[in-house]
Amino acid sequence: MNVREEHAANLLGASALFVTGIIREAVTGAVGSGGALGEALIAIKDQPGRTADWLGGVLGISQPGTAHLVRRLTEQGWVERSSRGRARPLRLTSEGERVAAAALAARQSALQRLIERLTDEQREHLVPIAAALLGPEARSERLVATLCRLCDRASCPQCPVYEEWRQRAT
Repeated sequence: MNVREEHAANLLGASALFVTGIIREAVTGAVGSGGALGEALIAIKDQPGRTADWLGGVLGISQPGTAHLVRRLTEQGWVERSSRGRARPLRLTSEGERVAAAALAARQSALQRLIERLTDEQREHLVPIAAALLGPEARSERLVATLCRLCDRASCPQCPVYEEWRQRAT
C-alpha cells in the first residue's frame, strides 16, 4: 500500500467513525436512550415477525443481551411478542412504529446535514463508492440485515446491499 492509499484508508476510517457518531447521537436522541434500542426498533420495523435470536444475530449481541433488550423494548411498550409458537416473533406496537419512525427521521436529518456539505458532483460520486464498499459484504440475508440495520429502506429503492445479495442468491 502506498502513502496515497494509506491516506485514503485513514480518511475513510475517520469518516466512518464520524458518521457513526452522528447517526448514534441522532437515533439516541429520538429514542431517548442509547445502546441497541434504536437499532433494534429499526431492524424490527424493517423485518417484522423475526425472532429474538435473529435480532441478536443482526445486532451482534449475546443471547442474554438480546433477552434484556427485548424485555426493555416490551416494557417500553414498543414491541410485542406473539404468543403463538415457540419462536415468538417480534412486532412493533403502534408506539414502537412511532418511535422507530422518529429515529429514522432524526437519522435522515443528521445525514442530510452532512450531505449538504458536498457538491452535487461529490454526491453523485458517493453513491457508486458506497455501492462498491457495501455490495460485496452482502453474503447472506443476515449480513444484509446487519449492514442495513439503521437504514431507511424507503429512501434507498435501489439498495446496493440488497441487490448484491439478491444476485448472489439466484
